[in-house]
Amino acid sequence: TELHAIRVPVAQTMTVPCDSNSNEAGPGWIVIQRRKDGSVNFNRTWSEYKEGFGDLRGEFFLGLEKLHLLTQSQPHELFITLTDFSNKTAYARYNNFVIGNEGEFYEMKELGTYSGNAGDSLGNHRNQKFSTPDRYNHTSGTCARKFSSGWWFEKCYWW
Repeated sequence: TELHAIRVPVAQTMTVPCDSNSNEAGPGWIVIQRRKDGSVNFNRTWSEYKEGFGDLRGEFFLGLEKLHLLTQSQPHELFITLTDFSNKTAYARYNNFVIGNEGEFYEMKELGTYSGNAGDSLGNHRNQKFSTPDRYNHTSGTCARKFSSGWWFEKCYWW
């Protein structure tokens, strides 16, 4: 992962990690979240998810405000790589990823069309508002507390 400074309209320059070695997706992807070894606790507050946390070279979440600014500036695809403990990988690709602003609770406004071999489970979370353990913005109650993590919960399941 390489770190790059980028500038999007109406925002200051931000540092983002880029994946230049993805076999499935090709080069040039901004990495928005990485979880691999449990070294970073994702049981965080709304404010922490808004700003982002962790180590951009290790485990991290880029931040909801950055995601909003990035996805409002121009069309973006979302590419998800999942790797299990036996090193087997699967992927999901969505061709139009859009996150709303804070006043919209960083709603996952659009995903576009799915392709891949991981299944379209994220599609269930389209049009959902982001929730954290300290701020519930979804109809299913306390999913963020149950899973000790922020997410665009539709019901109390991840995928």
